[in-house]
Amino acid sequence: MPRTDVSFKTSDGVTLRGWFFTRPSSNSSPSTGTKLPCLILTHGLSCIKEMGLSDIATKFTEELPITCLVYDHRGFGASDTAPGQPRHEVITWLQSNDMRDAITYVQGREEVDKSKIALWGYSLAAAETVYVAAMDRRVKAVVSLGPGMNGSEIVRRMAPPHALLAMQGLFEMDRLARADGKDPITVPVVSNEPGVQATLPSQESWDFFSKWMANGSSWKNELTLRSLDDISTMALPISHLDDLTPTPVLLEAATRDTNSPPDMTMRWYAKLSEPKELVLVDADHYELMGSARNILHPKEVAFLKRTVCS
Repeated sequence: MPRTDVSFKTSDGVTLRGWFFTRPSSNSSPSTGTKLPCLILTHGLSCIKEMGLSDIATKFTEELPITCLVYDHRGFGASDTAPGQPRHEVITWLQSNDMRDAITYVQGREEVDKSKIALWGYSLAAAETVYVAAMDRRVKAVVSLGPGMNGSEIVRRMAPPHALLAMQGLFEMDRLARADGKDPITVPVVSNEPGVQATLPSQESWDFFSKWMANGSSWKNELTLRSLDDISTMALPISHLDDLTPTPVLLEAATRDTNSPPDMTMRWYAKLSEPKELVLVDADHYELMGSARNILHPKEVAFLKRTVCS
């Protein structure tokens, strides 16, 4: 598999690490020296690149004249975090800015046609790709897989009102404690213990993440409390949907998704201007990365072929 370990610096000096994929030598490909488009793939909340992204990127490079970059978000997996800042912390505007730095990085690679950059994101990163594409005209196409674009609305559906009120007090306590130099409060991503309020409380979330606790992976069942503070108010994408045009977007939604409910996703899709495409599949949120790939992958290949690989 033509996969290379890579690293690059963000604008604030944090080293992000990942993989760069090129076409297999056995494939018929453009002549040596020809630059190819690049697809940047980013994963969802707390996920690391080992959670399925290698297989997806490999299939793209096998079927399209394209390169791919996969990387871990800052503070997760193999990537560093800023000095003095905790790991396993999600700050969505920072992740979005890191995505723009990833664009800059691949534009500087000799294999890449810097005028043909596309983004592929899953879950929270799917929402971030929409925001970045709306802000950054270097992005020529977006594949948004199960996007959670309005954190406050999603959290209101996931957590009961009394839990949301209690969280506000915890957010304040955590900020005061961190200002005094104390360690950040952390919370589990998932849990099957009664009474424990996990970040992602559904059974599907537990089923997806729990298998990574015992297989020796670097994934940790932990987020800082400030991560919840951030994602529970995140609405960057929906405030910039009008700005996405003329960048084409392929939005993919699951009918049984409780992390990014389909009625919300369809409402956001309706607000997008053309060019846009929609794929709706009978799946839950995590099957978008599993069994539903048999339906989604060919749609994504056809979309990328029309938008950046022509």
